[in-house]
Amino acid sequence: MLTRSITESPNPLTLGLDIADPVGMVRMLRQSDAQMFSGFDVYPSLMDEEIIEKLALVAWRMARLLKDPDNRVFLAGAGTSGRFAHLHCLEFNRILRERRLPEIFRPLIAGGEAALIQAQEAAEDSAAAALRDLKAELKPDLKKGLYLGITAGVSAPYVAAQLEFLGGNPAFDTVVVGFNPPELARDKPIEGWDKTVRQVITQALESDRFTLLNPVYGPEPVTGSTRMKGGSMTKIVIEIVFTIALEIIEYQSLEGAAKLSEDNLLPVRASIIERIRHYQETVNAAYSNVAGLAELVRLAGTALRSGGRIIYLGRGIAGLLGIIDASECPPTYGADPFDVRGFIREGWEFLGYDPAKMKARGKAYEIDHEAFEQTVLPDIQKGDLVIGIALQTLGENTRKMLEAAAAGKATTALLYVSTEKPRPGTIPETIRHFCPIDVPYLGFTRGTSNEAELALKLCLNAITTGAHVMAGKVFTNVMIDLKISNSKLYDRAVGLIMQLSGADTLTARRALHEAIFREKPATDAAMDTVGMQVIISRAMARKRVVALAILLATGKFNLQAALERLESEPRVRRIIEEVVRGKA
Repeated sequence: MLTRSITESPNPLTLGLDIADPVGMVRMLRQSDAQMFSGFDVYPSLMDEEIIEKLALVAWRMARLLKDPDNRVFLAGAGTSGRFAHLHCLEFNRILRERRLPEIFRPLIAGGEAALIQAQEAAEDSAAAALRDLKAELKPDLKKGLYLGITAGVSAPYVAAQLEFLGGNPAFDTVVVGFNPPELARDKPIEGWDKTVRQVITQALESDRFTLLNPVYGPEPVTGSTRMKGGSMTKIVIEIVFTIALEIIEYQSLEGAAKLSEDNLLPVRASIIERIRHYQETVNAAYSNVAGLAELVRLAGTALRSGGRIIYLGRGIAGLLGIIDASECPPTYGADPFDVRGFIREGWEFLGYDPAKMKARGKAYEIDHEAFEQTVLPDIQKGDLVIGIALQTLGENTRKMLEAAAAGKATTALLYVSTEKPRPGTIPETIRHFCPIDVPYLGFTRGTSNEAELALKLCLNAITTGAHVMAGKVFTNVMIDLKISNSKLYDRAVGLIMQLSGADTLTARRALHEAIFREKPATDAAMDTVGMQVIISRAMARKRVVALAILLATGKFNLQAALERLESEPRVRRIIEEVVRGKA
């Protein structure tokens, strides 16, 4: 019986990721993503009847709310989950507006709007902040609500705290979208909270107003990186629920249609299966141009290894997906916030925020094409890679910015996801690297592109994953340069040190403490008195904390020697192979 979170376990399919060439990397990612539909071990997959029934039930409960402006649907999460909650609310409200239905979707993200670009320290672990965010949206005139908390590993206290609070509210149905079985939900106490996520989930399962929507897709291709399959499956599940909810409204308006109820949702089952198959075909299509995608991976890896940058340019949802992919690289790989950046033609206005207010947060929050033109183009250089990203059509402004980047000697490329091949003359001659991705479907309904968006997301994930593997951020399929920004990532760091150095838990914790504070703990008891917030604050100010701790945990280095070794040999994998494992 498994005792470790499935989403935090190494994936046997990608153990050779760090030694594969770009073509091999893309093929490994393709195998891993296929698990979203084939499933993992003995657990239910997206294609299983029990998951299809849950999708129908949640869609039914959502459909009952969509016509009344005094109802609310909350999509909540931390990190990638919270960013996709924002994307979905933005798109769903647009679709409702076009159908003359009230815009009732509201996003909640740990760390607030700032977390859309940069991870906010410890926000995921703050139950108090979670309740504050939720209560701010619970207006007095609210009639009924549906809460969908997204936590890929069933591990986010931010979601669990909100779930527990709403569990006693008869006006709300609640759902957790996650991809571990409930017995593997996070059971570690959280500083400042008297519950664990597993305790909250276990209690919620006793209520008939709660649904755990958890198809199990297996380990991530890069261990613990739930931005990948976790983000993709979130997109699939939430979009299926919403589109089926719309279909239920339309179905019930038909004369002579069979009456639907919570106990009779058989008529929508076929539609759910059809949509799942559409997504499966889309995932296959995303990896159909292996050579073209692998070339973008190679270019991106070369850029990072030479000290250059990866820059995405797009418009609308395509541009937003580029920003989301870029925002995930610092917490995942310990990357500099400016190593990978995304720029969207419409800027913050596309997301409904005041551009001046958001830009005041700092350079990382300058996300429009004007900012690219004014702050990036002037110092663009040969080592930089600028990738245009497009869904169905290439925007004119994206074309202009690509041509300007090429004139500045940057390498330019175009990732073009479409149901139609581009017309002659639409691809700028200055773009030497063109990767077309032909998808069978654009979106479920007119004016949407949700299926093509999934293909684009998979390609962007492949590019930055492969690039950081080439830059030495991964050993086998394990991230070894992550930023410790919350308690979950602290635990993950301890586990990595144990796994890669062979140390026991206490030795790994001592090594991590020394790597963070640059001195050994006076005693083990003294180490235990340091609060998690202090640990996180100091760790976020350091570079290569986990790599340094691995060397210290071997007992073959003192602090100064380990620092010097990392300085002389930045390829962490080589140090581990040669020193830790005793290979010449």
